[in-house]
Amino acid sequence: MKNFWRAVRLTFKYKVTIVATVLSALFLAFFWGANITAVLPLVEVSFQGETVGQYWERQLAAKRDKIDELRAAADSLRAELGDRLDDRGSLILEKNAPSYSEQKQAFRRLREAENQREFYEKSVAWFEKLTPWVEKYTPKSPFGTVVILMALVMAGTVVKSIFTFCHAYYSTKIGLLGVYELRELFFRRAIELEVDYYSQRGVADTMSRFTNDMGALSGGITIFYGKLIREPLKLAACLTGALLVSWQLLIATFVFVPITGWIIFALARKLKKVVRNSMQEMVSMYARIGETFRSIRIVKVFNQEKREEERFRQTNDANYRRAMKTTKYGSLVSPITETLGITILITTILLGAWLAISGETHIGPLPMASHPLTLGEIILFYGFLIGAADPARRLSDIFVNLQSGVTAADRVYEIIDRQNTIREIARPKPLERFREKITFENVSFSYDVESNRIAEEVRKTEKDHYHPPKLIENPRYVLRDINLEIPFGETLAIIGPSGSGKSTLMSLIPRFIDPVEGRAAIDGIPIGELSLFDLRKEIGLISQTPILFDGTVEENIRYGTEGKSFDDVVDAAKRAFAHDFITGELAHGYDTQVGQGGSLLSGGQMQRISIARAILKNPRILLLDEATSQIDMQSEQLFHNALRGFIGNRTTVIVTHRTGALTLADRIVIMSEGKIDRIGTHRELIKDSAYYQGLFSAESPVG
Repeated sequence: MKNFWRAVRLTFKYKVTIVATVLSALFLAFFWGANITAVLPLVEVSFQGETVGQYWERQLAAKRDKIDELRAAADSLRAELGDRLDDRGSLILEKNAPSYSEQKQAFRRLREAENQREFYEKSVAWFEKLTPWVEKYTPKSPFGTVVILMALVMAGTVVKSIFTFCHAYYSTKIGLLGVYELRELFFRRAIELEVDYYSQRGVADTMSRFTNDMGALSGGITIFYGKLIREPLKLAACLTGALLVSWQLLIATFVFVPITGWIIFALARKLKKVVRNSMQEMVSMYARIGETFRSIRIVKVFNQEKREEERFRQTNDANYRRAMKTTKYGSLVSPITETLGITILITTILLGAWLAISGETHIGPLPMASHPLTLGEIILFYGFLIGAADPARRLSDIFVNLQSGVTAADRVYEIIDRQNTIREIARPKPLERFREKITFENVSFSYDVESNRIAEEVRKTEKDHYHPPKLIENPRYVLRDINLEIPFGETLAIIGPSGSGKSTLMSLIPRFIDPVEGRAAIDGIPIGELSLFDLRKEIGLISQTPILFDGTVEENIRYGTEGKSFDDVVDAAKRAFAHDFITGELAHGYDTQVGQGGSLLSGGQMQRISIARAILKNPRILLLDEATSQIDMQSEQLFHNALRGFIGNRTTVIVTHRTGALTLADRIVIMSEGKIDRIGTHRELIKDSAYYQGLFSAESPVG
């Protein structure tokens, strides 16, 4: 619940909307209870064939008669007790006296008669003050009274409907505003997380929290400001009316309330756990759908549609079972509360009926009313209870439905509160301009160790919601004791078998990951002590899969360098050998939409736009991670030609398994099992490295 309150506090800045929500709920509750009070004059006045004035006179006369009756009864009881009463009217009696019980009962009746007489005397005083107003302003016929009452009920209903609309509108608005704030906060924290987080957890989990969980949280905040304010106020209005009729009888109706509350609380705790598991199943469904659609070409060419349908059916079945478990617990609340509500109502009807029929104010020794209740008052009391039953029933549903919002808040704040393992130190050192060298000194890295570190950070901040994996005693190192120096201006190629640590080594430079041992430095400054902005400002990246955003060609080339002119964009495209196809093959030239992920372009076109983007940024360090592995030979040749005209006067690191890229390299690093096996030029390695010779065994030698 703590995280849900944090989400609610984000809405406190919208004070006007909150005030409008609360005020509309107050007026709605007032008219909800006010309409019920019309029952009393209908039953007591109009249905008896009287006018309000006649009823008023009859009630005033009855009250005066009652005062006389109570005064006489009190005098008789006082005489019966005689000298057993002291000067203050207190009873003087020894407990062992033979008539102790009878005289105690007589004294109780005396006190009751005096209290009732005081009540009626105050009531008569108010009646007498209001009599001139009643005679002047109330209708002069019974039917006229009904007309006025119904007109007031209708007016109250219209006004209540207006406030119902206002409350629904503003409570929904505040729910959307709260999630608006939270989405921005969530996105900001999610985009700041280290790259390795998404590599290990996947994107589907974060997407589910950003969409499905945010929707549930928005609904929870709307319920909090909507029904959770409105229904208790409606309930309070009805209970206040019932309290004014007979507070003793009202208390008698609360006998079963603690039982109801305990049952609802137990169900809500169970439901919260089920809802959390259901949300996790939704993550699995998102992951399954995303994986299938991303791989649709492979699915079709291998005729695996049926297999994917079966895999999805299994995921869908699991999600269905979780949803039905949630439905089961949620559906239990309404019948349980309704049964207990009917039990309360029947108990109250029996008690009230006995009081009205007998004319008594007590049931045994228990006082039930300050005066004998009339039929109209009993009916009004029941009317208020029935009016309270609807908001009470809704409250039980609200409490259950709120669990989805509470659970969603926990999942959303897991990301917001998560500690980023790639963090700047308090006073990072500036990197004015890279000009010397990149060094790796005894660097080792293990994803197992990094996962353990992430898990420990998460455990500290999310121990109520997250269970870290078991720490691995003997982690498998992806990099081990790397010592390497890359002078400024050098082009270095890194090759080796799959899993040898090539891309991991490159990931240390932009600080996507940190070494678990040793030190990586730029110009002698440990990378971990540099400003991330300054560091990454010096770096350009072209990855194995070209990354383009849904926008125009120009916007993608300009990405991260929005201050550049259009002429600069065109110049970068020309240097990347992209200008000709942009202007000659694309319908709208630089204004052509590339589609999501560049889906409207070929792989070679996407890569040339990627290199144009890097050229426009003009970084001092250029990283290429298998940049030509997914394009054809012609596109690769154009790509290499673009690089030749660009890599001068900057440091370039190329991770590749394609021999064509090695012609660009000054030196080549061969990695094996996380270690550097050999370093040398092409001519040196082709002579004495069996692995390097094997790369060229099926190709012509590289000059």
